[in-house]
Amino acid sequence: MEPVYRYAVSYAHGRDEAWVARFLDELRLRLDSGGGPRFGRLVPPAAPSEGQEEGSYGVRTADIVLALCSPAYFNEGPAQRDWAVLALRRSLGQARTGISPQPVLPLVWEPVDRLLPGPVATADTFSAGQPTEYRSLGLALMTMQATRYRRALDRVLDGIVARMTEMATAGVPAPELDDRFAGEAPDALSADDAAFTERFRKEVAPVLPALPVARTLSARGASGTQGTEPDGSAPQPDHVLAAELLPELGRRILLVGPPGAGHSTELARLVGRALDDAASGPNGGGRDAAGAVPGPTGAGRAPWGCRIPFVLSARSGGLPRLDGMVPTLAPLAAPQEPAGWAARQLRSGRAFLAVDDLDAVPAGNRAAVWEWLLHLLETHPEAPCVIATNGTGVPWTRLGDAFRIAGLRPLSADDVRTLLDSHAATSPEGRQALAVLLRQFDTDPLLVGLAGRPAAATALLRAADASLASPVPRYRLLRAAVSAVWRRAREETAGPSAPPVPGLAAHQVPDSVLRAASGRLALTVLGLDSARIPLRAALSALRTPGAFDTVPPERLLAALADRAGVVFRPGPDTVAFPSPEVRTFLAAHHLAHAPGAGNDELLGRHTPAELVELLDQLRSAEAGTGAGRSVLATSVGPPRRLSAGHPPPRPALRRAGVRSSAEVHALLRAGTAVPELHCSGPVDGLAETLPRLPGLRSLVLTDDPSLLALPELAGCRTLRSVRVLRCPNLRDLTALESSTVMFLDIDPWPDLPVPDGLRRAPWLSRVNLVTDGRGPRPTAVHAPPGTVFPEVRIRRRLHG
Repeated sequence: MEPVYRYAVSYAHGRDEAWVARFLDELRLRLDSGGGPRFGRLVPPAAPSEGQEEGSYGVRTADIVLALCSPAYFNEGPAQRDWAVLALRRSLGQARTGISPQPVLPLVWEPVDRLLPGPVATADTFSAGQPTEYRSLGLALMTMQATRYRRALDRVLDGIVARMTEMATAGVPAPELDDRFAGEAPDALSADDAAFTERFRKEVAPVLPALPVARTLSARGASGTQGTEPDGSAPQPDHVLAAELLPELGRRILLVGPPGAGHSTELARLVGRALDDAASGPNGGGRDAAGAVPGPTGAGRAPWGCRIPFVLSARSGGLPRLDGMVPTLAPLAAPQEPAGWAARQLRSGRAFLAVDDLDAVPAGNRAAVWEWLLHLLETHPEAPCVIATNGTGVPWTRLGDAFRIAGLRPLSADDVRTLLDSHAATSPEGRQALAVLLRQFDTDPLLVGLAGRPAAATALLRAADASLASPVPRYRLLRAAVSAVWRRAREETAGPSAPPVPGLAAHQVPDSVLRAASGRLALTVLGLDSARIPLRAALSALRTPGAFDTVPPERLLAALADRAGVVFRPGPDTVAFPSPEVRTFLAAHHLAHAPGAGNDELLGRHTPAELVELLDQLRSAEAGTGAGRSVLATSVGPPRRLSAGHPPPRPALRRAGVRSSAEVHALLRAGTAVPELHCSGPVDGLAETLPRLPGLRSLVLTDDPSLLALPELAGCRTLRSVRVLRCPNLRDLTALESSTVMFLDIDPWPDLPVPDGLRRAPWLSRVNLVTDGRGPRPTAVHAPPGTVFPEVRIRRRLHG
C-alpha cells in the first residue's frame, strides 16, 4: 500500500484565512496531480480542543510542517510554540538515528523585514532560486493577485511540491511527540535573543532625565472599586508609598494625574533602573535560575525583574506596533533585531511597557489606541505595564480589577527647593533668582502649593530669572505657574510643514471657553475640601445655558482634562483639580473677569483669605493698567500662547444636490458647509433642515409639481438667492416676507399677476419671472409712493 505523507500548516490564525485556504487549495491540486507520493493535510477538527490556541494542529505528528512566515506570525501567531515542538522533534531524531531530520519548510507568506531567528534561517533554504516576486511580495499578495502573478506563482508552487517530495522520500522521519513531551519543549526562537537584548539595552536611553528628588505616590485599589463605598460612606484613605516602590502595586498600574505632575520623568526613572540593573538571567532577562519572574522589587533592582524597557509615546497620534518598537526606541539596533523579539520578551515577562502621552492622542483616535493597548496586554499577561494619563478617554469599565490607580503626590517644600537648586546651579543669575523666589516662598503658602508640581516650579524660576531688575508681582508668578501646566493646542505646536494628524476633532473648544469653564468649575467647588469632585456636580457646574457657546458639558469637561489640568475620573464618577492652590487661582481669575451677583453670593459663603487677597491684587493690577487681561499666560520667559484659536474651517462643497430628506440630514451630520443646495423633486422637512445648514447662500428647487408654497425661510440668515425651476403649481410666496432673500427667480411662472405681497419682503431686491409666452403678460403691481419695491423683470420664453 502506497504511504500517505501527512503535512500540517503553521500560520497566524485569524489573518488572511480566505487567502490561506485558497493557497492551500491550489497546493492540494498540485500535489494530487503531480504523480509523486501521496500527501494528506492534517485538518483540525471542527470543535477546537482546549490547548489548540497554544500551537497549530498537527505540528507534533506531521511528516512535514509548512510554516507561513510573516511579521504577524512571529509577533502574534503560534511561531514560538510550533518551532519549539519542531526543534524538540529534530533533536530527538538526531539522538535516535544520528541524522537530524528536517520536518519544516518555511515559506514567505509576507516579507519579514527583520532577521529571521536562527532555527528559521537555517531551515529556510527554499528562498534561494525563487522568483523575485516571491521574496519581495510573498505568497499572500501573489495569491490575492493570482492573475497578475500567475507565472511566478506557478513556479513557486512547483518548487514547493518538489521540495515536499524530496523531504518525504529522502529524509529521515521526525519522531512524533505526545502531550507530555510537547509540554516540555524548550523555546527555540529565543535561543539567539540574549545577544540582541544586550545590544538593545546599550542603544535605548531614557527620553527624559529623572528628577533629582524622590517622589511619593498616592495609591488606591483596583479601578472600578474606588470612589464612594457601596453604603455611600467616604472612600478609604489612599495608600502612600515611595515612587521607587511602584512595582509593588502590581503588574498593571494606571498613573493618573494632570499635565506637569512629572509622570514622564517617573517613567524615565523606571527606564533608568531597568538599564542600570546588571543581573542577567540565562536568556538575558531578569529571571531566576528556575526561569520564574521575580516578584515585586525594591529600589535597588530592576522593576518587576525586567531589564528591557519599552517606553512608548503616543505623541505622534498612536502607538507603534510590536515589530516597530525597536525602530522607535533604538533605531541603530533595528537591523539586527530577530523577528518577533519584542513579542517574546513581553510574552515571557522579561520586558515591561511604559505608555506616555495618551492624552495627546486626538479624541477621535483615543478609543482605537486603547483598544490596541488592551488587546496587547490581554495577549501578553506576564508583561508589566504602567500607563500615564489624565483619565480622559480611559475605558474604566473594561479595566476591571486588573489595574491599580496611583498618582504622584505634590513635591514637599524641601523637595521644591532641591529641584529649583538643581536648575539654578548652572548660572549666577539663576542662583540670584532662586534666592528671591525662596524668600517669597517663606511668606506665601499659595505660591509654595503651586510649586508642588515640577512644571510649575520650573516656570516660577524662569519668571523670577527674567525679571531680576524689579520684583515680580505675586499675581504674575501665580499666573506663570498655572500657565505652565496648560497643554498647548496641536495647531500651535505643529510647524507649517508638519503632516496632519488623522482623526483630529473638527470642532475644538477654544481656549477662552476652556479658561472660563475651568474658572467657573473651580469657583463652584471652592468649598470642597476633597480633591475628588462628584462627576454629577462637575457637570451641573458647567451646564449653564448659553455660557460656553453651547458646548456639551461632557465634552467640555473632557477638554478641560486635556488642556487645563483637571483630572478626569481618577475614580468612578469623580473628577479632580490638581491642588487647592490651582483651584484658588482659577476661581480668583474667573471672579476678576466675570463679576456677577451669583459669584458674589458664592464668594460670601466661602471666603478663604488667600482667595480674597489674590482677587484684590488681580482687580487692582488691572485697574491700574486700564485694561483687563484674561489670558492665563506669563509675560516673561519663553512664549506660551494661550489665545483663543479659531476652529479649523469646516469641510465645504461648492454645490450639493439632494433628492430626499435623508440626503439633507447626511449633510447635517457631516457638518459640511454648502453654499448652494439643489433640491430635485419632493424633499420633505426643508423648513426644519435648511436653517441648520451652515453657509447656505443659494437654494434651487427643481422638478416638483407638488410644490405649492415656498418652505419657511425665516431661520436661514445667510440665504440670499432662491431659484424655482419647473415647479408649475407654485403660488404662495409669503415665506419671503420673513427671510433675508435678495434675489428670486421662477421659471416658469404661470400666467398670473405678480403677488402684491412681494413688496412686504424687506430684503428682496430683484425678481425674475419667466413665462411660457402663451397667455397674456402678467401685470406688475405698482408700489405706493415712497415704497421700496423690488425690481420685477418678466421675460417671455420664445417657442419655435
